[in-house]
Amino acid sequence: MPKLLVAFWSTIAGRPHKRGPLTEFMPAEKHDYPIQNKHYIAFERAAVSFLRKQDLIEPNHITYFRFAICLFLLLFFSRLSYLSILILAILGGLSDFFDGAFARSASKKTRLGSLIDPLADKALIFTIVYILIMKKVLVPLYVLLIAIMETHLIIVPLLSWFYGLLRRRTDDVPYSTSKKKKTDAILARSKPVFMGRVKVNLYIYAILSMMLGKICDSMFLMDLANVLLILGICAGGIAFGIYMMRWSKELHPLT
Repeated sequence: MPKLLVAFWSTIAGRPHKRGPLTEFMPAEKHDYPIQNKHYIAFERAAVSFLRKQDLIEPNHITYFRFAICLFLLLFFSRLSYLSILILAILGGLSDFFDGAFARSASKKTRLGSLIDPLADKALIFTIVYILIMKKVLVPLYVLLIAIMETHLIIVPLLSWFYGLLRRRTDDVPYSTSKKKKTDAILARSKPVFMGRVKVNLYIYAILSMMLGKICDSMFLMDLANVLLILGICAGGIAFGIYMMRWSKELHPLT
């Protein structure tokens, strides 16, 4: 029993006895940086230097913290002021910067992190959006449109599964059956695109504008938030198309 508990805690803490394909550390690649500039890369390394010097926290732990913020907000938003919600949302946004910067600068990028980091971003956004709907600040139609733009997260895996059935193979990567290749296929589907980053940033700025508009009682900020949301939905539509094209060309070429 003690050995089982140790193994369980090691897995939860991100320190499995033997790292699998999803948790093994990998060096960062050039396209992983949101800004591919030597000055920005130096800024990232300086910002997370204190994290690189310790051996207690891994980048994925910071991502888990973002999920924890979402859960806390969902449970207690009715008791929180707009200012408190905004502060927690900013903390969640900062965690998004620190987990990525830490993973890149310390060469602790993992396939698991590449999968859950965008999910944590979307969870935070949808949590704040849900709260704003419940407080009758945000029009539900926006949420429906945002959700439609994110359906590639379901559609692409379903298409891969269906494609595999048609070709009578269990692995959607041609000529390969290894677990590593499978996880690489998942990683390729989840790799962010530029318009996806634009979309997320527009959503974040829209939510911040809306929260500040309620705190400051400013109609200008509320109108700005609506414009940013519409632009974000348009960027989401473009990103949706890019994800579908990438799936077709990179993972399942038609020729």
